[in-house]
Amino acid sequence: MDRENQILTLPDGRKLGFAEYGDGTPLLYFHGHPCSRLEARYLVGRDGIRVIGIDRPGMGLSSYQPRRTLISWADDVARLADSLGIEKFSVVGLSGGAPYALACAYAIPHRINACGIVSGVWTIDRRTTFLAAWMPWVMLPVMGRFLKDVDTAKELLTKQASQAWPPPDKRILDDPTVPDIMATALVEAFRQGPRGPARDAMLIGRIKGFHLDQIVHPNIHLWHGCADQQVPIAVASKVAQGLNGCTATFYDDEGHLSVIVNHRDEIVDSLCTP
Repeated sequence: MDRENQILTLPDGRKLGFAEYGDGTPLLYFHGHPCSRLEARYLVGRDGIRVIGIDRPGMGLSSYQPRRTLISWADDVARLADSLGIEKFSVVGLSGGAPYALACAYAIPHRINACGIVSGVWTIDRRTTFLAAWMPWVMLPVMGRFLKDVDTAKELLTKQASQAWPPPDKRILDDPTVPDIMATALVEAFRQGPRGPARDAMLIGRIKGFHLDQIVHPNIHLWHGCADQQVPIAVASKVAQGLNGCTATFYDDEGHLSVIVNHRDEIVDSLCTP
């Protein structure tokens, strides 16, 4: 069975695309923006861990959902877990996937063993919104037209890295598996065009539905690089302070993507060890 291109049909008829890697303790992975289920490969490799990457609506294999919310994502996640026979699981969100992981900790805490935030986006004030820190949604249609194949995506990522990325993020590209994961997952995000990524950017840019101090969960972890130029360290610090009982780890010499690449084992162990 192809475990990388699976689809669940939800009660409303929508399709939810997901990929599975490994077997054992379930860890549900919520990709960055714009990206797809294939980004979950960053956390693959630890024995006894079942990593499940999920496409958000309108990206990859998941149907577009025009009026979706962060909370409705938690409903989709619970239905996927039910379909896979998983009662309790851990979740982790990278960058733009962070609000979705926290939405699960808020909406379905009884299902969540641990919640992880890696280089996570959050709206702190008007100056530190996701749209200001990353890319305006109006640019996504243009971006989508250029991302038709993996080789082109790799070329664009390499160009962007050389011009704008901090040294820790540039260094991770020396590992050939990293640009391959990045490019493949990014191209897959635009499989259906830019509409899904654009909607995703709007939701992340103005987070609604719950506040950090409303999340009641005893096992939340946050990892962030002090050299992150996409999500400033000030944002991560505010999030860590706003979450009750959050265990936060800050790295002096890490950027945005380098955290999950260089600290995979630490992240997985923290989220999947009883």
